[in-house]
Amino acid sequence: MEIVITGGIFKGRKLSVPNNVNVRPTMSSVREAIFDSIGGRIIRSTFLDLYAGFGTVGIEALSRGASKVTFVDKSRVCVNTIRKNLEILDCLHCAEIYQMTVESFIKSIDAKYDFIFLDPPYRLDCSAIIREILDKEILANNGIIIWETSVRSNINKESLNIAREKRYGESLVLYIERI
Repeated sequence: MEIVITGGIFKGRKLSVPNNVNVRPTMSSVREAIFDSIGGRIIRSTFLDLYAGFGTVGIEALSRGASKVTFVDKSRVCVNTIRKNLEILDCLHCAEIYQMTVESFIKSIDAKYDFIFLDPPYRLDCSAIIREILDKEILANNGIIIWETSVRSNINKESLNIAREKRYGESLVLYIERI
């Protein structure tokens, strides 16, 4: 598997990823579309990458100007891969990496983020986690939660303030704002 950064200072750089790991990285076309929709708002922002996998989206955020990215994944292999890529790109100082479940992280964190990206295992309904993020005010004022899921997911959208949604093949990206 080859993962290439699509924009910013690391554009064209290949990320090191292990073989035989059950991780589905966000496709480059979807990453590009997400960051095109964010535009210049990414500059000097804080970015939280939940269910980070290999950290592709968070590293893309750093490449495009985020000042700090926090990565959360429960897999030791994924966390080690993220750390290795950040070291290679010489941007480990701009990151925090947590090996823990997203649920545990959300319960323990006392910080605010401009962007929160969730890319859970497909079809996992993150509505409850998103409500907890909003209730705990982890999302900064004017912040955006970006949730990548499957178009086949059965999502409880009624309790979420979805500003927009976009389909990319089998992927559905929801942009959720504070109410």
